[in-house]
Order: sequence, then C-alpha cells, then structure tokens
Amino acid sequence: MKQIIFLFILATTLFANDFVEEFFNQQIALETTLHEQNLSAETLETTLDEQARLYKRFFVDFISKERSDTAIDPNPYRSEAFKLKRRIQANKQRDNSYAILRDELKLATLVLKQNIRSSMNEVIQATKLGSYKEFEDNLQVIITKRHENEPHFDIEKYTFLEGIADPDPLILNVKENMDEYRYIQNIHTNLSAALIEDAQTVYKAGVISGYGLLAFAMKISNTAVAKNIDPYLSYIYLSSAKFVYITIILLFAFVLRKMLIFGLRRLLNLVSRQEDDIHYIIARISSPFTLFTIILTSELIVMVYSGVSDVRWLITFYNITYVFIVSFFIYRLGNAIAVIKMEQLERNKYIRNEVINLGLKAMNGLVAFIALILILKMLNVNLTAILSGLGIGGIAVAFAAKDTLANFFGSVSILLTDLFEQGDWIAVDTMEGTVVEIGLRATTIRTFDNALIAIPNSKLADNGIKNWSRRLMGRRIKMSIGVTYESDMNNIKKAIAEIREMLQNHLDIVTEKSEYMSSERQLKLVSKEDSKGIKRTIMVYLDTFGSSSIDILVYCFSRSVVWVEWHEVKEDVMFKIADILKENDLEFAYPTMMLHQPEGRQDITE
Repeated sequence: MKQIIFLFILATTLFANDFVEEFFNQQIALETTLHEQNLSAETLETTLDEQARLYKRFFVDFISKERSDTAIDPNPYRSEAFKLKRRIQANKQRDNSYAILRDELKLATLVLKQNIRSSMNEVIQATKLGSYKEFEDNLQVIITKRHENEPHFDIEKYTFLEGIADPDPLILNVKENMDEYRYIQNIHTNLSAALIEDAQTVYKAGVISGYGLLAFAMKISNTAVAKNIDPYLSYIYLSSAKFVYITIILLFAFVLRKMLIFGLRRLLNLVSRQEDDIHYIIARISSPFTLFTIILTSELIVMVYSGVSDVRWLITFYNITYVFIVSFFIYRLGNAIAVIKMEQLERNKYIRNEVINLGLKAMNGLVAFIALILILKMLNVNLTAILSGLGIGGIAVAFAAKDTLANFFGSVSILLTDLFEQGDWIAVDTMEGTVVEIGLRATTIRTFDNALIAIPNSKLADNGIKNWSRRLMGRRIKMSIGVTYESDMNNIKKAIAEIREMLQNHLDIVTEKSEYMSSERQLKLVSKEDSKGIKRTIMVYLDTFGSSSIDILVYCFSRSVVWVEWHEVKEDVMFKIADILKENDLEFAYPTMMLHQPEGRQDITE
C-alpha cells in the first residue's frame, strides 16, 4: 500500500515533450552559478540544494514519462548528430579548424546527453526486477557501463582558446560549446552519485509506475479544474492530484477497517458459534484495528504531502509503530481467547487455568522479545554484537538473575505437581489465605484479614504447603465434652451410644455408607479416598478422667468442606449432643475445686 504514495509524486508534475532537455538547461544554469568567482557561501549552499532537488525530481519524472502514453524519445539527437558529422566532414575539406572544433564539442556534448538518456532507460528496465537487491546490483553495472562508454575527447587541444580575446562569433561559439560540454560532463558525473544516493526512491518509483494508475493521475492534472486550482493549492504544497488521492486514502481507510472487522468476524464464526464470545473478541481487538487504520492513513497522507525522498526517517518511525500495533493486537487477541477458554474449561479437571495463564504470559513475553528484535533491526542496531555481548556476559547475567530463574522454575514445579490452584486455601509457614494468581515470579494470596501477600514461587516449591481446599468430602469436627463426676456411668454409656447413633444417621455427617460421584479411573498406586480428600471416621468414646470432668471424645467429618456450611453442621451436632445429655440426666462439667477435711480434726482458733 505504501507504494501508492509514489503515484502522487509522479502525477503532480507535467513537463514539456522533452523535459530531459529542460533538466539539462536547468543544471547548466546552476553549474554556471557555481562557477562564478564572487559566489557567496549562502548562494553556494542554496544552489547545491536546488541542484540535488532537481536530480531527485528528474529520476521520478523520467520514469513517469517513460512509463506513460507520452513517453520520451529514446534518441532525439540522431538527426542533429548526423548533420554535425556531415558539417565536420565538409569543414575538414575546407580546412576550417574553428568550425571543426565547434562542431566536435557539440557532437561530444550530444553523445554525453544520449549516454545519460540510454543509461536512464536501462535503470527503468532494472526497476522491473524482482527485488531491490537485484536492482541495486544492476544499478552499479549500469553506472560502470555508462562511464566506460563516455567518449574519449581530447580537451587539451582547446586550451589555446583561453588566451584568445578575439570577439569573432565563431570563436565565441567554440567557447560556449566548451562550457556546455564541461557542464554536461559534470552532470554526467554527478548523476551517478545521485543515482546511488537515491537508489531506493528510483526503484520504488519504477515499481509504482507499473501499476497502471499513472494515466488516471495524469488526467487529473490535465483537467481544466486542476489547472485553475493548482496555483492556489501550491501555496500549501498541494496539488489537485494530491488532494484527490488524499481523499481516496481517507475513504480507503474507512472501508479497510470495516473489511478487517467483517473478515475477522467471519473467521471467528467458523471457529466459535457463541455470539457472546465473538462480540467479546471483536470488542477487545477493535482498538488495535482502529489504531492501525489511523496510523496507516496518517503515514500515507504525510508521505503524499511531503514527497517520498524526504521522509525516510518517517518511514522508519511508522514501521516501528506498526510493530507496536501488531504486538498490541496479538496481546489483546491472545488474552481474549484465553479468557474464553478459561470460561469453557472452568469445570474441566484436567486442564487448569493456571497452565493457560502461564502459557499466556510466556507468549506475551515472546511477542515482546520478537518486537524488540525487529525494532532494533529497523534502527540498524548491530544484533550480532549484542548477542555476542550477551554470550560473553551470560554467566554474570545468570548469576544476577538466579532468584528470578529459581522463581520461574518454581512456578513450573507448582503447576506440574498440582500443589494448589487459584481459589485454594493454603498455608505456608505463618502465611495463610486464598490463592489469587500463580505468576511467573510469585504467587499472590489474599489473607483472611483481606491483605494481599506475594510469596516467591521458589519458597513455595521448597517448603511444605498446607492446602485446605483439596478435600472432596469430609471436614473434621472434633470436640471434647466434659460431664460432672456425679454423673451415673450407665447414663454416660447410654449417652455415648446415642451420640454415635445420631452421627451415623445424620445426613450431613460422612459415614461408611456415604457415596460420592467420581468417573475418574485411577491406578491403585495410592489410596483413592486419601488422594481425593474423603474421610469417613466417626469416633465417640469415653476419653479421659479430667481434673474436674469426665471427658467424652466426639470425632467426625461433615459432608461439606465449605467453611460456612461446616459451621452450620457443627452447630447442629452440638445442639443434638446437648439434647442427648439432657435426656440422660447428664450435666456439662465446669472447672471446680473441692476441699476435703479429715474426720475428727477440728479447726484451731485462738
């Protein structure tokens, strides 16, 4: 798309039928100025800038004329050269030396001009090659060939003219032809340097001229309306052709964004049938698309307005911007797809969200790394030297980043061993809370007093982790019930039996008859119920004779492992135990102290 911008430059200037000759005349005038004796520094600088500008325009205009319907004559000097050769031959017979010198200079000048035209035609043909590298190689060959074909003209035999002050018109013509020859010879030499310097501009101009759009641009410039408004537009460095194509670019950008969104939506329809998912992805990536169209439109408009050879630094800036936009697009698209996949796999026990999250972060890091490499390459940074430096300093970098590497491998170890996942209640050393995220460097947990703690993954991998959430069925209820020593032991036995029976029949207490749903097939290398976190133990026994109570141990597990539900079950069990004790005339004991006085002993008082 960028190549279209060259069309605007080709279309904004129309020369006469032989604009090459006009270019020669302009350069001769500038060369004359450069050879003035009392030339100021400011005038010298202005003249050189104008000369360079004309060379750049000459390349583009030559290609535009050569590829258009009004192509230039490849050899307009044949007739004049033929006449000069006949006249030289006639003057030799008459022994008219000054006339011979005059015509030989003119003939040599025409040969130089024709040499320039022929080499430029070869340059245009070279732009049709497949790549810029091939064009650049051919350009060197063309320039070398042109200088080899330069006529060997003995200029020394004209040195005698410098001392002649004769106002003879013939001698004046010889001197004028001598100046013209020298100026054309300078143009002949300067053209090679300008071609090499502007090789990329020449190549792109040649490529764009082959798209067939030049005729339309030329017609715009030739219309009566364009001829009337172009003088006014020139004050703001615009032309009718530029204005038309800038308008086309704006319309193209609007249509392009619509087409990209439409194409992506159709592609997503082939992948997913969920309209909500498609709408979410489109909403997430619409910003990169909008940004891309804005940047592309601004680049084309700026390049049309400025001219192609003056914005090379701007092209680099826009290319770097495109790298950022593409990276931003991949980031947004990847994260949107990850969110959708996490929602779809929310109940999948085999694919964890943490794995997707870690993979997504690794992908984002890889995209950022590739973007950085591309940007450095666009800035012509020597990547080989950088990579060599990284190799030499690799040991120092690895030593400095050992903690970071340890945390990264710690996160991999956590995911591979399936120690915990997001939402689990874990305890490590003195820290306890709910897992928020397992990152590349650290795992964040939310404590029960609502504080956020980041624990390095290497510490989690190397220390024991208590995971309270890995329980499928069975959260422990343990209590010690003390009754008074005045209680009847038969009542205690009966109460223990009734409590045990109550727990066996309680719907929210796990017993040997409790069932759970699991379709997973597993090797019997470990206890399945211990692996899943299932406890069925029920124990109600006379435990100890305490200092002030007879203690009964109650040990069981609730079906639910949810904290609030566990408390509700525990509360219900405690109320039922209290009722059982009351029915059996048993009272809860509390700390007491009894003083025993031996019989027959009396207090001594005074």
